[in-house]
Amino acid sequence: MKGEPGTRKPGPWALPRQAGVLLGLVVPLLAAPPARAESGDTTVSVETTVGKDFRAWSLLGDVELRDGATFLTLGYTGARPEAGTALTHQLSLGADQVLGDHWLLSGIISASLPKDTTVELVPKRPARRRRPSVDASTGSASQGALLSLAYDTAGLSDLELGADASLSLTRHPLRRELRVTSAQGNTTRFAHEDILWAARPGLGIRLLPGTHWEVGARGSLSLYSEDPLSAGQFTREEQAALVRRFRNAFATRRALRRYQARVNRDLGTVLARRMADANATAGIPTAPSRFDVRPSLTWKPGRDVRGQLSYAFTRYVAGEGWSHLLGTRWTVRLGAPLRVWASVALQEDHLEAVDPGETPSPVRSGLMTLGGEYTF
Repeated sequence: MKGEPGTRKPGPWALPRQAGVLLGLVVPLLAAPPARAESGDTTVSVETTVGKDFRAWSLLGDVELRDGATFLTLGYTGARPEAGTALTHQLSLGADQVLGDHWLLSGIISASLPKDTTVELVPKRPARRRRPSVDASTGSASQGALLSLAYDTAGLSDLELGADASLSLTRHPLRRELRVTSAQGNTTRFAHEDILWAARPGLGIRLLPGTHWEVGARGSLSLYSEDPLSAGQFTREEQAALVRRFRNAFATRRALRRYQARVNRDLGTVLARRMADANATAGIPTAPSRFDVRPSLTWKPGRDVRGQLSYAFTRYVAGEGWSHLLGTRWTVRLGAPLRVWASVALQEDHLEAVDPGETPSPVRSGLMTLGGEYTF
């Protein structure tokens, strides 16, 4: 469950079910389990995340099928990386199987609904100026699967330990189209589609040195079948055609750079953001990631309250820079069936210079997440 993973699995580190496209690592939220749920229990969790322009929300349903050992998960996650881009909708179906007292095997399949985003490169001008307008349209979808295996000592050791490993594979059809409309209404189209494959292995470990503290660390690596910054982007030949049409190479490059920045942010949401953890403590990638590292520290003063401090370093693919994220999350149980949580985070992106001599300033952004979970 998104708010409190492992609440109905043996041991404090059971791997959670996920919602959305699974392009990588399962990111369980640090939590200790309450009492075992009765067979047949159903849990529903809702979560929403907001930033300056970023919006994300998720709905997750989890049903216990057989004696606390088998679980079925249905999930939906939606996200919009910034104003003016199309929404990303992800659907998922997963199953978990408890294997003895220490092991949990999870499998998930997911798919995103097709989406299209149009960016105006050159605005429409009065007909007498005879300058054509140009719109760039991008489309994407995804189909993916994830397999994960988790282990924990399940309360049978003086020093509790948990670990998990996961691997996901996702197919991304990426479409692009350029529409050039002259004053006479004629339109020339450049239309292409690329298939980008993304694999994401990940490892996580947790240590519980006492009853009130928990230390965790997680890392993941993103592997692509080709450069994700060129897949779905306009080729040099297409850009050259634009330069010839507009007779202004500088204006063309500037327009395409604005377009590429938006596409990278949109693509980063799908590729680098584990849509399963679209929340404040996961951050907002501005481009596809190469790897990330996420240490965390959790304080559990009692059964009903827990707080977490986490840090994340994400390195984007070559030429796109890196980011730092510092976040905190607090969860409160309001009676046996209900728990709520809130988190805030500050992210700082360091983008690499595009032109020689340029030194981009760090870009800072804030995020807030609110969520709740009910078991019946």
